[in-house]
Amino acid sequence: MMAERVGASSSILRTISFYLLCGLAVFLLLFYSGDSPIFPAMGAQGSSFVTEAAAWCGSVFCLGLMWRLNRALKPAVSVTRTVLSLFVLFFTIERLASRIFGRFLQDQIHAFEWIQVFSALAVVIGTASIYPHQTEGNEDRSLAEAGQARFLASMESSLDDFYIFDGIADSSGQTVDFRFSYINPNAQRRLNIRREELLGKTLTEVRPYMISSGLIEKYREVVRTGVPLACEVYIDDERIKATWLNIQVVKLGDGIAITSRDVTESRRMAEHVQYLAHFDQLTGLANRTLLQDRLHQAILRARRYRHQVALFVVDFDHFKEINDSLGHSAGDSLLIAAGERLVSVGRATDTVARMGGDEFVIVMPDFRSIEDVKRCGLEIVRRAAEPIAIGEHTVRITASVGVCTFPDHAESEEDLFKNADAAMYAVKESGRNGLQVFHEEGIVMRTAEEELSKDTSDRC
Repeated sequence: MMAERVGASSSILRTISFYLLCGLAVFLLLFYSGDSPIFPAMGAQGSSFVTEAAAWCGSVFCLGLMWRLNRALKPAVSVTRTVLSLFVLFFTIERLASRIFGRFLQDQIHAFEWIQVFSALAVVIGTASIYPHQTEGNEDRSLAEAGQARFLASMESSLDDFYIFDGIADSSGQTVDFRFSYINPNAQRRLNIRREELLGKTLTEVRPYMISSGLIEKYREVVRTGVPLACEVYIDDERIKATWLNIQVVKLGDGIAITSRDVTESRRMAEHVQYLAHFDQLTGLANRTLLQDRLHQAILRARRYRHQVALFVVDFDHFKEINDSLGHSAGDSLLIAAGERLVSVGRATDTVARMGGDEFVIVMPDFRSIEDVKRCGLEIVRRAAEPIAIGEHTVRITASVGVCTFPDHAESEEDLFKNADAAMYAVKESGRNGLQVFHEEGIVMRTAEEELSKDTSDRC
């Protein structure tokens, strides 16, 4: 702040000095030259060549000082140059005219000098009146140039892509396309082309994808309404390959300014986190969270449209022994292969989920009849019994499958799980490798009592 005040004071002092020197030069040339109309006595004394030469030397000295001040007064350089030019022009013409035509215009010489006096004073007074406005304009121009310089510096160093487009209007005045006006280095790298080759070119000619994707229409809407646009778009064209961009578009005069940022990696990370939250990492099947959501939605639809929902609980027999004998890697491969077989049995609308360990659950919404449910369950048992090649070993396993239907034998999601689990336990107690459809009260009572005394680790 102190430096700005010192600079302003210095500029004011230089300006005052400039006009004082200007006035001194006028005084020397007018009042100490021959035939002065204002001080005739002084003019008579100064009519000699020596006196007039001294006056001219003093004026030239003043002009030299004024020129140096002109170089220092950069904001007002146009005004000071105008003063100097007009000052020298008026007095050079007057001196030459008085010398050349003085002998022929003796009667009009005093009137000629009065014209010279008023002309010089008009130059000084006019300049003095214009100078404050010129200074303000120069200050505004300097501020605008400084702002533009800061803007360019920030955009040139920005990690985001930045574009400025001028609008191209049709005969009716509506913006129909845009012309490249500025792109920053990061945008140049994104498009893989030198910006000098883009400036002045039409957007849709360089990027036909703008038309096919509909983005050009959104850009036109920004110009028409003035409402900014912010969205994420997927771009895959000849210049930008498989990239998600977050773009922000604002109106700028008759054109637009666009800032874009590559969010492909962040979207991949978000999608991966979302995947981990809803899918089993080993098999890629739905996990418990996603299963509960799918089952809840199936129950809601069944209640609304009076449909039925079947829930299968699948437990692979003797998996623990296979896992312990062949190793956890072989056990993981076995679970993956078992999950793939379950998916191949079900429909596209069914949900196959891994609950943990070797227990899987299948949600079958909107089935036609109980016979379809039984047919699907038996197919699961049959496919599970087929040999599975794991490395150098061929493994044979079986599956115990229990199933319950809504709303015939369960009124809620909890009842479906409990009853299907009870049916699966009934299969294990009867020798494993089979299917049991929950429909008898005896199964519920017997398995409920057994679950109170059994630990989940007893499942094999």
